[in-house]
Amino acid sequence: MESFAYQKYLRISSKKLVRLVSPLRGMNVEEALAAMQQLPSPHTSLVAKAIKSAYANLKVKKEEDISEKDAIIKSIIVEQSFRLKRLNPRARGKRDIIHRRFSHLKCVVTDEVISNP
Repeated sequence: MESFAYQKYLRISSKKLVRLVSPLRGMNVEEALAAMQQLPSPHTSLVAKAIKSAYANLKVKKEEDISEKDAIIKSIIVEQSFRLKRLNPRARGKRDIIHRRFSHLKCVVTDEVISNP
C-alpha cells in the first residue's frame, strides 16, 4: 500500500530541489529524515515535512502502526510551478527581468519492498 503527500508553491527553484531530494529515493523514512538533518540547506525542512506527511498518511491508510524503518520512499517528484517576474532597473533606462521560481513536490511512501528503486 502506498500513500503520498504534496507540497505546493515552495519558494525554491526546481533545480535546487532536485539536487536535494534525488539521493532520498529508495531510502526508508528514518534514514531520509536523518539525512535531511545533516544537510546544510535551509530548505531541508520543506522536504522533511513532505516525507513526514506522506508517512503519517500511510499510517492512517493502513490503520496500524508502521515503523519508520518499514516505510520506504518510493519516489519524490519535483515539478516546476509558476514564476514571479520582477523588474530590475539598469543603465540608460533599460531593465532586467528577474524570475523568482517556485516548485511543487510530491512524495510517495510505501510499505512494500521495492525491487528497483
